[in-house]
Amino acid sequence: MKIVLVFASFAVAAYGQLSGGNSDWYCNILKDEHCEQHIYEPRCGTDHVTYRNMCAFGKAHCQNDTINQLHVGPCDLMSSTRSPEQVIHGSEIAMDYQCVLLAHRVCEATLNEKLCGTDGVTYPTFCEYEKSRCQHRDLHVAKLGDCNA
Repeated sequence: MKIVLVFASFAVAAYGQLSGGNSDWYCNILKDEHCEQHIYEPRCGTDHVTYRNMCAFGKAHCQNDTINQLHVGPCDLMSSTRSPEQVIHGSEIAMDYQCVLLAHRVCEATLNEKLCGTDGVTYPTFCEYEKSRCQHRDLHVAKLGDCNA
């Protein structure tokens, strides 16, 4: 039963991406991360808070989606001089963090969870789809199941 519920939540997240994407899936993963155990890589947020790393920044964005990244590195007096084009949306940082985690993960299918991507590729697991999405940010789920079905 638990496996079905986990896949159902992945499927809901995948369908949510059809409408322009959302970071709910990434935020759900981040909530259990211990950011203090990750390498120190400061990020300056639009709230002028220096976050320890992508993990901590991602958690902050998940709690307040108006927080975006001004720049890599600690906040300083020059932090407020960034143009809007230089600001990176917080959901991109959350996804970047998830991509780092996925890069070190072996995807294993626990049940028939095939997804058809908008690139016409059938992905055997949600994990494989997400790995591909890390390289192709415009990729979304076309439908659940095999593309040829």
